[in-house]
Amino acid sequence: MITYVVCDIEADGPIPGPHSMISLAAVAVNREGEELGDFEINFLPLENATTHPSTMKWFAAHAPEALELSKQNQVSPKEGMNKFGNWLLTLPKPRVMAAHPAPFDFMWINWYIQTFLADRLEKVPYSMPFFDIKGESAFDIKSYAAAVLEKDYREINRENYPKELYDNTKHTHKAIDDAREYAQLLIKLLNKK
Repeated sequence: MITYVVCDIEADGPIPGPHSMISLAAVAVNREGEELGDFEINFLPLENATTHPSTMKWFAAHAPEALELSKQNQVSPKEGMNKFGNWLLTLPKPRVMAAHPAPFDFMWINWYIQTFLADRLEKVPYSMPFFDIKGESAFDIKSYAAAVLEKDYREINRENYPKELYDNTKHTHKAIDDAREYAQLLIKLLNKK
C-alpha cells in the first residue's frame, strides 16, 4: 500500500537558491484515509539568499499569520532537512511525495534534498531512500483531480472544487494546515467512484 506524503511549503520567493523555503509540512496518509504521521518545521534563510519583494508583499496582504508562524523555532536548512529525512524513513514503504500543485512544492523540496541531503542519497540525483520512486517527480493532486473530475487542468483550483471534496474557506497558507487539507482531498479523490 502506497504511503502518500502530502507536502506543502511556504517560501520567501519564487525559486530556491536565490530565495529560501521558510516552512515545510507533510502529512502521510494511505488510500484508506489512515493518517500515518505528520511533520512540520521552519527554516532559517539560506546563506546569501534574499526575500522577494512581491512574495513578501503577498504574505503581508494575504497570509500574515502564516508568515509570523514561519518565524518561530527556525532551524538551519541542513538540520531541518535531516529531521525531515529521518521522519520520512519512519514511514511505511513505498513512499510517494504528493502536493497541490506538485511542480511548485516538488521543486523546493527536491532542491533542498539535493542540496542538504546529498550525502544520504542512494544515487544522486534521485531522492531514494526518502521517496521510493526515482525522485524525479511527485504525484500532482491537481492533475489527478482534473482527471477524476473530467475537467481541463486550467479549470481546477482551490476555489472551484465541489464542496464535498474540498472546502477552500479553511485554507490558511500555514504549511501544516494546507498539507492536512490536501491530504484529505487526495483521499477523497482516490476513493471517488
